[in-house]
Amino acid sequence: MGNNPRVEEPYDLSPEHTVLLGVDFQKGFGDGAWEHTPDAAAAVANFRAAAASWRAAGGRVILCREIYYPGDYLGPDGEPIEEVVRHHPLMSGKENAEFYPDLVEPDDLVMRKTGFSAVAAGALLDILAQHGWDTVVMGGLTTPICVGTTSDDLSMAGVKVVILEDACASQSFEGVSAQDAHSFALARFRYQFGQTMTASEFSDLAVGLAAAKQA
Repeated sequence: MGNNPRVEEPYDLSPEHTVLLGVDFQKGFGDGAWEHTPDAAAAVANFRAAAASWRAAGGRVILCREIYYPGDYLGPDGEPIEEVVRHHPLMSGKENAEFYPDLVEPDDLVMRKTGFSAVAAGALLDILAQHGWDTVVMGGLTTPICVGTTSDDLSMAGVKVVILEDACASQSFEGVSAQDAHSFALARFRYQFGQTMTASEFSDLAVGLAAAKQA
């Protein structure tokens, strides 16, 4: 590793080989929610706008979430463990596990993960390979954890990754503010793993692609 952030040309984000990914835009991550993420509402709104522009340009969207079902936790008798089902914060049927409204459209792909990374704990790489996508633009909750682990794993698998800076948000950690944790996670990502841009920059790019397609 060097001492300076890597300098690259901006990635080609053509819809033919690029997909927009939303990670864990779930109600359990929010201001005062189960995992207190004070800037989640703005991140969700920015992703929602970016996704609308991307779909209009012919791009596809993947929404993934961490969710569990009673059948994931079976006791020796083969029946779900009631105590786990009742108290798990991301159990199916609980509000924490549900997507924020107006995010998922009929043509979107929805996938499940059972851990932080949609690569290590989900089938994201298989989905990308099936569709010929080698570039991922992404946002989600939270920046240092599920967005960070997923983006790291994608990058290390050879996928080009762009994080939408204002379409993700963080919780706080042991004296580190949510905003500082978010900023550091993005700086770390830019240093070795990929590129970032704002949701409005991505939307502008998508609008340009849509206009060129119609010309």
